[in-house]
Amino acid sequence: MPDANPLTLAPTAARRHWFRDVGLAAGFLYDCVAGERQTLFKRLTGQPVVTSHVTTEPGRQPVAYDLYVPPRERRAPRAALVLTHGFTEEGASDSRLQALARRLARMGWLVMVPQLPQMRRYRLGIEDIEDLETAMRALAARADVAGARVGVLAFSFGAAPVLFGLAHEAIRTRTSFALVFGSCFDVRHAMKYMLTGAYDQAGLSGQVPLEAAGDVRWRFLKGNLHLLPDSPTREHFLRMLDARIADPSVLVDPTVFSEPERELFALIENRDPDRFESLYAPAAPRLDPWIRSLSPVTVASQITTPLVIIHSVADRKTHYSESLALSRAVTNAPPPVLAIVHVFSHVEISLRGLSFASLAREILPSLRLMWTVAVRLVTELRAPDQEAVALQERQCEPFTSNEAE
Repeated sequence: MPDANPLTLAPTAARRHWFRDVGLAAGFLYDCVAGERQTLFKRLTGQPVVTSHVTTEPGRQPVAYDLYVPPRERRAPRAALVLTHGFTEEGASDSRLQALARRLARMGWLVMVPQLPQMRRYRLGIEDIEDLETAMRALAARADVAGARVGVLAFSFGAAPVLFGLAHEAIRTRTSFALVFGSCFDVRHAMKYMLTGAYDQAGLSGQVPLEAAGDVRWRFLKGNLHLLPDSPTREHFLRMLDARIADPSVLVDPTVFSEPERELFALIENRDPDRFESLYAPAAPRLDPWIRSLSPVTVASQITTPLVIIHSVADRKTHYSESLALSRAVTNAPPPVLAIVHVFSHVEISLRGLSFASLAREILPSLRLMWTVAVRLVTELRAPDQEAVALQERQCEPFTSNEAE
């Protein structure tokens, strides 16, 4: 009797793998909801090993990163994820990012979390794309990583460099899939929403109330002052921004600043969507080239990587219409998984203020969508390395020779 094809699972083994993977997806989802509370998922999977590193590739700017290694020994090479942060001063040390990296490592992923200096300064720039490529090259070069099974997870404005990177061959060829959460698609639309609460994208339009807390407009302006020409009042302008970051109600006399500083100050300070365009116009010659060079809308048709796109309806940093527009624009990629959900506030799970009506109408459908995402993560984790599959297939080919004929 010929040997069974090792690529074909026996029914009992198939059921065992099915139960294992369903349990893994369910445990991961529950752990996300539970936060730092102890869960069965945490107890069964253990704590990942976390180490800090710096890339050393010649001719490239060094990139610092943390590596989260799964706590249980698994057969190498492993599937790996690059997890990137958005606007946050903590960068890779952001507690929310660290918690997610630990959960993903407990699931079985080897997780790399690079430091993106531009994002830490609330700045959008191509430097983060270059740093992402350096990090991915370092990850793919590891002996314990399956080069064909490297994914990327990106959040908020931090998704823009990732989406741009996926239009570059060096990153696209190293990425098996990408998950973007709370993505920015058109920086000008996203900027208007962040400053005024107004949105007009993907056939949706309206306005939401601005949050009293968590307003990052002055950090954003300080991080992108490179857009302005130098001036004798720059130091005074910086002191004003620091004062506004500490206390947004601080009174400011903008007449003492240079004209470009006054223009950008007026645009950033404004909260009225009806005034946005008129205030944007004087600054447009400086802003438009920068915005276009960093808006994924300009490269979406070049993306061929499978995407998983998640956005919160309650997001007050980027509106979910940005993700709707992105999902429709990646016409040369496989149809993306799109999840517009109600269980997050920006990128953090929030289940406060639930009612029976919201449970049936919003929460349960959102959890169903998140279940789809969790299953996709498990599917990508279990996807066989293509080189290994090819080797197995060659080994399973029937033996033939001229003598046998």
